[in-house]
Parts: sequence; C-alpha cells; structure tokens
Amino acid sequence: MANTGDTDDSFIREVDEEYRRDQLSSFWRRYGRWLVIGVAVLLIALGGWLWWKSEQAREAGIDGEQFNLALTKLETGNTPDAVPILDKLAAGKTGGYATLARLMQAANAVQAGDNGKAVTLYNAIAADTSEPQPFRDLATIKATRLEFDTLTPAAIVERMKPLSVPGNPWFGVAGEMRAIAYLRDNKAPLAAPLLAGIAADISVPPTLRNRAQQLAATIGQGVTTPAPATAAATPAAPPAAAPAAATPGAK
Repeated sequence: MANTGDTDDSFIREVDEEYRRDQLSSFWRRYGRWLVIGVAVLLIALGGWLWWKSEQAREAGIDGEQFNLALTKLETGNTPDAVPILDKLAAGKTGGYATLARLMQAANAVQAGDNGKAVTLYNAIAADTSEPQPFRDLATIKATRLEFDTLTPAAIVERMKPLSVPGNPWFGVAGEMRAIAYLRDNKAPLAAPLLAGIAADISVPPTLRNRAQQLAATIGQGVTTPAPATAAATPAAPPAAAPAAATPGAK
C-alpha cells in the first residue's frame, strides 16, 4: 500500500510548483514588457557612454597634436600660422587644451606688445570658475604682474593674499608682489614678515630669496637667506707613516 505521507508531500510540491509558475507567468504578463524596455534603455545608455568616452579620447588626441603643431610654429617664429590654430583650440570643448591655448594667446599678446589684450585674456581665465584652479592662479599672477603699476596697493594685496601663504606654489612671487604693495602703501611692518618668510623658504628660487633679503634691508629688517647645503665633509686622510728605521749596516 502506498505511503500516504509521500503522496501528500508529492501533491504539495506539485501544487507549490504550479503556484510558482502561475505567479511567474502573471508577473511576466504584467511587467515583462517594461523589463525588456528597461534592459534595452540600459544597454543603449551604456553604448552611448562608451561611444562618448571614445569620442572624447579621440578629440583630445587631435587637440593635443594641434597644440603641439602650434607650439612648433611659435618656436620657429611662424606666429601667423600658429594664431588660427590656437584660436580654434581656445574655442573648443577639450578643457585642458582649450585653457592652454587661451594662456598661449595671452602670452602671444605680451610678445606683440599688446599688454592690454593680454591682461584681458588672463583676467578672463582667472575669473572662469570652470577652469582648473592651478591655471586660474597662474593667470592671476600673470595679469597682476602686467598691470602692477596701474593697480592700487589694496587691489594687489587682495589678489595676492590667497597665494602668498607658505606652502603655496606661488608663495615667493605672490608674497613679493604683496610685500611691495605694502611698501608702496607705507605699511612696512606688514611687509617685513612676508619678506622674512620668503628669504627663509628654501623652496623659493634663490633670486627671489635674495631680493627679499635686499628689500628687507631697505626697511631696516635684517633677514638672512638659508645657507646652501654643503657636501658631506671628506674624511681626513690618515697621517703619513713614520719613516722606516735605517737597516743596520746600510750606507
């Protein structure tokens, strides 16, 4: 006689499997189309993103070649042919090369004696929050140098204050301009610590350290530049051996 327990278990499993199939079929009828659409949209989006990344890399490669070509033309004195290349890059979408092209445009304006145009270009880069901060800082330094004599001391101090702190890559240059602005404004006590900091900072180029020391001396502030590192002392040569005693009987 068949085991009733086994029959009941088999029946329950069949009912459970049938119920699961019915649930799955119902779910697919209700949501299957949306699942297919969702997967398709995801695949299309992924394909579009991969294409965009590939296109960005291709455009960056082309812009890099064009920038190098413009530099070569500038180095050989062929500025007229370099200018349109830089203009096109500066108006382009490849951020890094567009910024470099804008900086080169400003440098070319300085070379041509058009400081007004250069200042406008540098200030535009400095004010552009979409630009990387190192480029904006460089543009700020360049613009301030060009219009230093026409700016008020307060304006120079305001511009240079964020850059003239120890540890900042522009500390030496920005600190010097800020200190000179203080001196022009008869605020020597504010210039003194800046000059002392520049003179003592071994990461600052020696020419800047020396200038800081000289400026400090003009206002009666004695600062010294750090002594250059010297090579390790050469070990002293051992003392010469004493002459050998004469051999008995030698002439």
